[in-house]
Amino acid sequence: MPTLLEVAGFVFYMVMFDCREPRHVHVSRGGDRRASAKFWIDPVRLESAGRYNDHDLARMARLIVEHQALLVRRWDEECERAKEAGR
Repeated sequence: MPTLLEVAGFVFYMVMFDCREPRHVHVSRGGDRRASAKFWIDPVRLESAGRYNDHDLARMARLIVEHQALLVRRWDEECERAKEAGR
C-alpha cells in the first residue's frame, strides 16, 4: 500500500488494485489503516467516512485540495509502476 503523502498527522495512501477505479486516496490518522476514510481526488469528494468525525473529514478534504497536484502525480506514478509489473 504505497503512501502518497504524510501531512498534519494524516497518511494518504492507495492500494495497488485501486488503479482500476478513478483516482482516490485512503486517509488515516497516524497510520491506523483500519479506520480509513476514502476520498475521490478529482473532484475532491468523500466516498466513505470510516470512523472520522466531520471536523477530521473537512480537514482531510482541505489537505487533499491543497496537495491535489502531488496526489494525482503520485497516483499516476504508482499505477504506471503497477502496470509495468503486471499487477
